[in-house]
Amino acid sequence: MGIRIILNLFIVVSLASCSKSAGEGGTSSIQGKIFGYDINTAGVVTDSAYVQDARVYITYGDGTTVDNDVRTSYTGDYIFRGLRKGIYTIFVYSQCNDCPFNQEVVKQTIEITENKQEVIAPDLKIFD
Repeated sequence: MGIRIILNLFIVVSLASCSKSAGEGGTSSIQGKIFGYDINTAGVVTDSAYVQDARVYITYGDGTTVDNDVRTSYTGDYIFRGLRKGIYTIFVYSQCNDCPFNQEVVKQTIEITENKQEVIAPDLKIFD
């Protein structure tokens, strides 16, 4: 009887450790666009458009480090492919004259709930 309990406990622990968290190795994707506002020294917006060649970062789960990054296309589009179910944080840096190092993080939290899911994130808006 004791061996059966130990065997069942081993199976439960093994199955629990097989569950995969957010990260690469899946079939889902997150895509979106970066929209930028050009501001002059007086803080007035002088132009706006989707931003090409902007670096977009992703963090898997509740991590605090960058797990991957991509650059936007000439139309401001980005995509992270091959993701598993889980929570992700997408972020970019925006100019901010009153912030340390003159930049601030603009971020969104996205959840993938299904395999083969294509999540369209709202535009991230930055100042340049």
